[in-house]
Amino acid sequence: MVIDPYVLNGNMIFWIKEDNSTTIRVEDKSWNHKIYVASDKSLLKSVIETDEIFSMVKEYHFLSKYELITDMKRSQVLELELKDSSYSLKIAEKIEKMGRFGQFRLYNVDILPEQSYFYEHNIFPLMKCKVHVSNSKLNWIRKEDNVWSTEYELPLFNNIHLKVYPKIKEGKIPRFTDSIASVAIQNYDRIEDTIYIQGSEIDILYQLVKEIEKINPDFILTEDGDSFTFPYLTHRSESNKVDLILDRESIPLCRPKKDGISYFSYGKIHFKPLTAKLFGRIHIDTDNSFVLNESGLQGLYELARICRLPLHTASRASIGKCMSSLQFYNAMINDILIPWKPTLAEHPKSLGDLLIADRGGLIFEPVMGVYEKVAELDFVSLYPNIMFKKNISAETVICNCCPHSKLRVPELLNYYRCEKRRGIVPISLEILLKKRAIYKDKRNSTTDPKLKKIYDARQTALKWVLVTSFGYLGFNNAKFGRIDAHIAVCAFDRQILLQTARIAESHGFKILHAIVDSIWIQKKDLTNNDYSDLKTEIENKTGFPISFEGVYKWIVFVPSKNNAMLPVSNRYFGVFEDGTVKMRGIEARRHDTAEFFSNVQQGILDIMSEANSIKEVKDLVPKIRNIFQMHLELLKYKKVPINDLVLTKRISKNVDEYENRNTVELDALLQLKNAGKSLKAGQILKYVITDYYRKNSRKRSVPFELVNSKTVYDAKRYSELLAETCNSVTEPFGLKLKVKE
Repeated sequence: MVIDPYVLNGNMIFWIKEDNSTTIRVEDKSWNHKIYVASDKSLLKSVIETDEIFSMVKEYHFLSKYELITDMKRSQVLELELKDSSYSLKIAEKIEKMGRFGQFRLYNVDILPEQSYFYEHNIFPLMKCKVHVSNSKLNWIRKEDNVWSTEYELPLFNNIHLKVYPKIKEGKIPRFTDSIASVAIQNYDRIEDTIYIQGSEIDILYQLVKEIEKINPDFILTEDGDSFTFPYLTHRSESNKVDLILDRESIPLCRPKKDGISYFSYGKIHFKPLTAKLFGRIHIDTDNSFVLNESGLQGLYELARICRLPLHTASRASIGKCMSSLQFYNAMINDILIPWKPTLAEHPKSLGDLLIADRGGLIFEPVMGVYEKVAELDFVSLYPNIMFKKNISAETVICNCCPHSKLRVPELLNYYRCEKRRGIVPISLEILLKKRAIYKDKRNSTTDPKLKKIYDARQTALKWVLVTSFGYLGFNNAKFGRIDAHIAVCAFDRQILLQTARIAESHGFKILHAIVDSIWIQKKDLTNNDYSDLKTEIENKTGFPISFEGVYKWIVFVPSKNNAMLPVSNRYFGVFEDGTVKMRGIEARRHDTAEFFSNVQQGILDIMSEANSIKEVKDLVPKIRNIFQMHLELLKYKKVPINDLVLTKRISKNVDEYENRNTVELDALLQLKNAGKSLKAGQILKYVITDYYRKNSRKRSVPFELVNSKTVYDAKRYSELLAETCNSVTEPFGLKLKVKE
């Protein structure tokens, strides 16, 4: 089973886990990373006649490929087999400068060599197979596994969790100059099996290398390995002149050249540190892995297999990058080149056409208030299903081959879809949609709790790729994205949701709220078949599956916090008839809420969930008030652990770029900077409020890293925040909680 691939000294290396759990290393010296150049044939010849470029090329060929995803005919392009995959970007930049803008078009430049190898040989991580090694060439002769498998068996991996403790004083930020106090190596599956390494720093480093070699782990998990643990260990090993060898290639760990990068995605600034690679072992930084945090190792395994991404890369990849890799694979097996720089422009349209086209999904603003006996219906993966069923992709919307197509896009007079071919996007979505449905069925039908957990983790990982697939259609850096495809999906969504609302109204239901793919309805004098009849008719007339989520005993659609007259489409909470609480947009659901407030709000909701009607919720007011007063007393007498009062904020700028200098967040940022840690845009700030109402002070808050036993939180401010949090769920029922002066 393929575990870890990477390029070393120009050759492709694989670590493979055999059936007897032995891990072996194999090498393919015959394979070379390839990039492609398109231009006039005379200009292509000038590329290979350039000595500086030719010195980095092992072989070259003229081939016929589809240059653009929209092309119906192949073009002759130049294939360059590189002597070393690290030359890829360097060669591309040199070729691009040989002519004027657009004269040389480059492809497959920024695809990881490991990905290219997977695509070309039709293999993937954790694939069970047989490989024949001959003359340093790998021949994948028997493939006993495929990405459609849902019952694949995984080897028994040896996984550890590594934790390093620097010698620091309480309330101080660890620095690279601080020596190592101890190291803990914990068995990932058996927490009680932990090895503690102590002694002099040089002894700790030597012992760490020996223990890793002895344990021989396949996966090493850390909490901050990319941002701190491994850069810190590297610095300490260099200071002590010790080769820190933690991989299977006996290559000492090196310091990263940069801190990382900040990037903008879905309206937020994010920060990604450079990765610490361990050759032959999989290093996963749990602080830098969305997939692992959402779906665990089982979800990561599934995503790496389907998207053909090395586990090391998949653990850190954005969900969009996973989706892109799946598209790249389908493009490559269809002889379509992958552009280095996206080239597909938006189709021109008049201002009038733009006003009609670019409207997003349909939303029925919620009717603010508290309601009983409200049903919720949600379409199943609606946007991905629209793309799949309606064949929507960059090359299929307003295609070049079907100007008279009968497959039109609703509302948009000049939009049509291709009648002759399937697009890369729907081809890629098929496996995600179908496998997720299979996993959900298996999860719901099995009685084995272990299998249920595995199936749920895998379907969750696939769900996130499906969620992202729509956004990537309109993403300006997507290789196969185009805003016109994005617009077409929204047009179908508006048609489907509007059709659904009309069907519901024809059945006598009142629409309380609807947003993109979900609808909340209410009806008096219901019969047993009303919901099932409605569901059947919606599915028959729209052609898309919809799930009946259930009936709420009561549900609240809350107003905006800034303007009580305005509804908010994504803020509501309620309790289903089975007692399940569902909430969106309120504090207990948000990641930036202090744990103390989340727990109190969740506790109040749990009490309220016992009520079967609005009246019964109001009858619980004394009990809710007592809960509030009890937690208020805890704050007042400083009995709340300070760790439970930590607030978080994703900073949008570097510290020196903030113009408003009078915020508690900036106070904490400046203290961090003075202590030697400057957060970058996109990183998470954690802080505790200590003196909120003290003007012109730089001690209004303290960053969590500097909290010590002497740190005292501002009970008054936290009491006010507690009241705000509780009122979010009590005010709709007429109970406004206040803090007495």
